Amino acid sequence: MSNVTPMMKQYLSIKENYQDAFLFFRLGDFYELFYDDAVEAAKLLEITLTARDKTSKVPMAGVPHHSATRYIEKLINLGHKVAICEQMEDPKLVKGMVQREVVRVITPGTLIDDFGIEQDKSNYILSLYVNKDTYEVVYGDISTGDMYQFKTQDIDTLYTQLSRINAREIVTTNDGETVLKNMFTDPPLITVVEHSEENAHTQLLSYIETQNKQKLTHLKDIVEINVDLHLKLSQSTISNLELVENLQTKKQKGSLYWYLNQTETPMGRRKLKRLIESPLIDVNEIKNRQDVVQVLLDNFIEREDIKAALNNVYDIERLTGRMSFGNIDVKGFVELRDSLEGLPDVYRLLSSIGLIDNVLFKDFDVLSDVYSMLKVLKSDAPKTIREGNIFESGVSEKLDELRDLQHNSREWLENYLETEKERTNIKNMKIGFNKVFGYFLEISKGQAATFNAENFGYDRRQTLTNSERYITPELKEMEDKILKAEDESVILEYEMFVELRDSVKLHTARLQRTSEQLSILDCLISFADVSNTHQLVRPTFTDGELEIIDGRHPIVEKMLGERTYVPNDVVMDNDTFIYLITGPNMSGKSTYMRQVAMITIMAQIGMNVPASSCKIPVFDAIFTRIGASDDLSSGKSTFMIEMMEANDALKHATKNSLIIFDELGRGTSTYDGMALAEAMLKYIHNHIGAKTLFSTHYHELTNLDASLHHLMNVHVKASEKNGKLEFQHKVEKGAVEKSYGIQVAELADLPREVTIEARKVLKRLEEANYDKKEDVTQLELSLEEDTETFSVVEEKIKALNVNYMSPIEALTLLSELQDELK
Repeated sequence: MSNVTPMMKQYLSIKENYQDAFLFFRLGDFYELFYDDAVEAAKLLEITLTARDKTSKVPMAGVPHHSATRYIEKLINLGHKVAICEQMEDPKLVKGMVQREVVRVITPGTLIDDFGIEQDKSNYILSLYVNKDTYEVVYGDISTGDMYQFKTQDIDTLYTQLSRINAREIVTTNDGETVLKNMFTDPPLITVVEHSEENAHTQLLSYIETQNKQKLTHLKDIVEINVDLHLKLSQSTISNLELVENLQTKKQKGSLYWYLNQTETPMGRRKLKRLIESPLIDVNEIKNRQDVVQVLLDNFIEREDIKAALNNVYDIERLTGRMSFGNIDVKGFVELRDSLEGLPDVYRLLSSIGLIDNVLFKDFDVLSDVYSMLKVLKSDAPKTIREGNIFESGVSEKLDELRDLQHNSREWLENYLETEKERTNIKNMKIGFNKVFGYFLEISKGQAATFNAENFGYDRRQTLTNSERYITPELKEMEDKILKAEDESVILEYEMFVELRDSVKLHTARLQRTSEQLSILDCLISFADVSNTHQLVRPTFTDGELEIIDGRHPIVEKMLGERTYVPNDVVMDNDTFIYLITGPNMSGKSTYMRQVAMITIMAQIGMNVPASSCKIPVFDAIFTRIGASDDLSSGKSTFMIEMMEANDALKHATKNSLIIFDELGRGTSTYDGMALAEAMLKYIHNHIGAKTLFSTHYHELTNLDASLHHLMNVHVKASEKNGKLEFQHKVEKGAVEKSYGIQVAELADLPREVTIEARKVLKRLEEANYDKKEDVTQLELSLEEDTETFSVVEEKIKALNVNYMSPIEALTLLSELQDELK
């Protein structure tokens, strides 16, 4: 400290308190970064790294103040914090060091403005508090004010909920950090705080207010989340079923959200995602949503009119948050005003179709008084609040007087110029203004050479190459009046805007309630639109019977087109609740199982479903094991993930759950996989009783229907014509007759030499096994010529996992095995 300049001492003193953030230190028109901040920011932001001076060689990098937002946003999106240090005094009015202090710390979870917030996504910050054997969690979206909390003593439930919430930032204690790092290989930004707060709520509020340097008055009352009051969906199930994004592309297209999203507002889009991820289990709430959807379906004209009104609604939730925080600009207030303008029409339309008294829209507030308060704003007002020209005429008598003075001054200046032209006989004289010299009269260089300025009372103000600029006492007097009027009007309008903001802020709770009602209305109109477009039907709810007739997978049908999609049935009750599904690869087993889950979720969010008829129980959870992707970052193999997801189902599923297992056990050897699959089927059958769809390539398992009386064999039909495989995508009772593995390989364009050789080998194996009258898939190979050699080959074949072999690898290995047998 003793060797640095006073300014750098100030910097280091402030930086000491913000070691975990990039410190944006205001110096004039730039934010400067120093030392390690400068070195790291130069890399991340691709800005020039320089030095403070040649002597100290302190690393320095900077960004212009007026364009700092995009740089800050980039750092936030990379998971960093940014501390904004402003000049608290006008440098022109201060002798010595300008006072500076941090006015805000911007973090990924405390965003409340436009820094990196995705319009259609919630931006959650979460607090985890470990209290002995209980995990307390509070989380919220500061930009909207939504706040939620739950408690659990089950680590699996904690993991499921945290994965689903997907917070951008987590605040916790040392104990919580240990839990998180054991739970996630790549956790979000974690901030560890002292174990001084008494619970997760105060811990979170304390952190938020510390970062934002103020209390946030727009935060809503905390909603208690009871995980037992919603359909339980793990993050892996949300991902496997592609509820909010496509599994391969990570884009919205191809997801259930994409299929259902016909919403008009950002609030509606965020709400839709929450509805999909948290379906209801209260049948009365579900039926109420269904009733609203039906009314909207029955009243097409009114539905379209409401949509048109919603199309003009901006993000009221986040505009309200910014207003309460104090950083809303004029443009934001104009958007809020325009959003409120059509609410009386929405109220009238809801009344006309009998929905205004529905519990979802009861006491719908059109906020007419708030709209009137905002009508005073000019639609073409500048974005910032320190430029003036914000308010309409007639709002303030004083403002009108100041504006008249400015307007009349223009006329006065024009008349004065004409007078001076006549008085001086300089016809090309001009009048102008700049911020340095103020108003002036300009005369060309040639005329100025013979012009006696003193005789006319002209004082030279500026000399240019081709002209001279002068000031007169009259012009100076008018300049003072004009500039004073401009300054006064800008200050007055700023004060008026702050007063308006404070007045509207008093109505925060009303704005939030109306935005909540608009968001659910937006979603239910979207449900009605989708139902109408795709001819969906209203499901009815049963005590246990599941009967879906002509069910379709909504996304696959939309992709393929309704005419090419083959619908299928599923009928289960307390007597038959397990479907063991066989059939060749690519025949549609996975699609069939997924469509049952999709229909379930659509039904339990109050949506109509793709079927000709549907009777369905209210499920309490859906458990899935679909796909075969290794989690390489955590070192978990496909088989380990299979077992973890299977374990989750076997531990937590109830009689009222839905289980979907696709090809379980294929990640290990044939006999291990078959044994585990059979054991799990028996456990579900004997101990859980959940509705279960279980697909397999282990044809031996089809014999289980003899001992497991609640299990039914079904298969996806395929046929072979002229040596070519045709998938019929139709699910029928009974086990599949053959696997068609080689035919599927041919469809995948495996080299012809491989498939020809494979047919020869298959024929030889079938003939060798004919006398034993055993299923080919259970065949234990033997060769009289060379038992020892064949034993080695047999073991190699057993160890194969064909799901992970390329065509070249398969061909090479087949050739090697053939050579060994010869």
